[in-house]
Amino acid sequence: MKMRNHILRMVSVFFLVLVLGGCGIMTVFSVDYSFNSDTTTFTFTNPDNILSWITPSTGPSLMLAYIVTDEPKHPSILATKFNSEFRRNVVDGRMIPSGSKILSTLKDDKEYTLYKLSNSNGNEFNAPYFFSTATNPLNPDIQFSLSLTSNNTLRFSIVSGSYTNPNQELTRFNGNSFIAVPSEIADFPDYVVSDTVVGSLFIHVYAAINVSEGDFTNRFWTELHPVASIPLN
Repeated sequence: MKMRNHILRMVSVFFLVLVLGGCGIMTVFSVDYSFNSDTTTFTFTNPDNILSWITPSTGPSLMLAYIVTDEPKHPSILATKFNSEFRRNVVDGRMIPSGSKILSTLKDDKEYTLYKLSNSNGNEFNAPYFFSTATNPLNPDIQFSLSLTSNNTLRFSIVSGSYTNPNQELTRFNGNSFIAVPSEIADFPDYVVSDTVVGSLFIHVYAAINVSEGDFTNRFWTELHPVASIPLN
């Protein structure tokens, strides 16, 4: 009986060690920031030197996404879906899928799908670098601009801030230029266009900053912000 009790105590202690070891201690990365939609600028604060937790050359990183519609105003439902599904409560943020498609959601029986922008090579810009990464995590502020080129691509330029890839020509998720003529659109998954559209189409671009590698356990996202609604001529 004594031997049996001794074995049971040993098993109980071993089980407790496994439970405690498996739980670990969660270290949460979270930083305050502001976004100015007039100047397209992300500005961060770093009072406790939390930015030093980031592994150098892996973030903060800028992620750009888009959808094309026949409405001049951006679909707010996409940012709402992104923030609830990926940003969540900051402490339990999730990484977006690798590949070009980020998410889909329904509104008024229409499917709205958010895609990452790409380039003429059809590159998929995935974590942790995405489109552009701060060269120094302690200086992550960034201001950028987007404009339509004569080839119906988007010109991305960094106005201020030290980030990689300061100038890029961006395309649809598949590397193709944006199509401006509604009659030439054939079941494009990144377009939501009615059958009776007669006016311009609009590229709605969204941006978020991600931090995913360093001395912490969560995946940090800013909110997804609409940054431009550009008419296709």
